Amino acid sequence: MPRRSSGKAKKHGGRGWTWVMTLTEQHIEELRSRLAAIGPQWSEWEYKLHGGNIIIYTPITLWNPKTRKPDPSLRYMAKHLRIVSTTPGPFQLEYWRHTEQWWPLPCTGSIQEIADFIAADPCGFCAPPEVSKVD
Repeated sequence: MPRRSSGKAKKHGGRGWTWVMTLTEQHIEELRSRLAAIGPQWSEWEYKLHGGNIIIYTPITLWNPKTRKPDPSLRYMAKHLRIVSTTPGPFQLEYWRHTEQWWPLPCTGSIQEIADFIAADPCGFCAPPEVSKVD
């Protein structure tokens, strides 16, 4: 039985075709297991394939104005990070800005390199907003 390619071709102007790696459920499982091995704080994150990209959703718990405390009943999942295929490297990590646009982070590489970048969070954009440290 012939094997299917794990990549897809994209046409770029007059240059011809460029092959990029396609993200799959296996990449999601690898990312989930690598982050779980680093620490438990990523256990509530949700991962979904959408349009050939991995979208990472993080939990947000809003404050109840009446009780002035976080209210678990107001909790929802917000899109936060995205992993996309790129032509110079296998994958690129991006985050969802308040301007409702994806913004690239300085992280291009394998799923392992992206998981390490998320865990280290050198830019301060990978932690969910309620977990972000404010100094």
